[in-house]
Amino acid sequence: MTYASLLVAVEVGEESDSRVELACDLAIAFDALLIGLSAGAITSPLYDPIAGGAMLGELLTLYRDMAEADVERARLRFTELTTDRALETEWRGGVGDPAEFVSRAARAADLVILGGRNPRAPGHAPDVADVLMGCGRPVLVTPPTRERSPVGNPALVAWKDCREARRALAGALPLLQRASSVTLFSVCTPEENEHADGEIAEVVRYLARHEIHAEPVIALAGEQPTGRQILDEAMAREAGLIVAGAYGHSRLREWALGGVTRSLIADGTVCLALAH
Repeated sequence: MTYASLLVAVEVGEESDSRVELACDLAIAFDALLIGLSAGAITSPLYDPIAGGAMLGELLTLYRDMAEADVERARLRFTELTTDRALETEWRGGVGDPAEFVSRAARAADLVILGGRNPRAPGHAPDVADVLMGCGRPVLVTPPTRERSPVGNPALVAWKDCREARRALAGALPLLQRASSVTLFSVCTPEENEHADGEIAEVVRYLARHEIHAEPVIALAGEQPTGRQILDEAMAREAGLIVAGAYGHSRLREWALGGVTRSLIADGTVCLALAH
């Protein structure tokens, strides 16, 4: 299996440069089209009834010009980073909600590549949660500081028998086929552990049919949150990739109480292959 086209979110800055360079490496590895994308929303100006509508119109024009200038700078940077690579590239850019812009553009891609903890989101960069909910594609989330590449290094699949995890696993197959090793890691309660062996064995056989050898590891849920257990296991195995389902609980619950997806994005230094 392979990815025929990749979509990467682009801004101006070191973190974006690192993300684009990774996207270039992946596009070369998969012989894929690389689509760069940047979008910025127009910040709503405060309305002053004394100044009147004319002033409001001028402010909106100014903010649109600023958003368009940001997109153009991102396009130029994308061109600079990809020109000397043996790549087929395309560009998408515009003014609008970044997450919505990415979600629509994802129709042309097999994999979407985003920054995980982007201070410019959601107004000037796509918010990961919004894209995951709307794009219908697997999403590769890159941390601000990436220790290892998601290709050619160990990979860890955070397995839970649910729709989101199944979609994430299927979407990450091309990456897993290029991992140096794959661990199928499941965190279970004592009640779940009774059935875990059989479920994990089926997933191992599924991966074997795709020529992926996976080592099953079952851990009991402990005092640490599940997200922390997954990250610790990934670090112990020097993984370059974690594959996981995203937002099995509601986003509101994750925001208020925390959750596995939130922990993986907020605390990890490993690339995440996520799907909702």
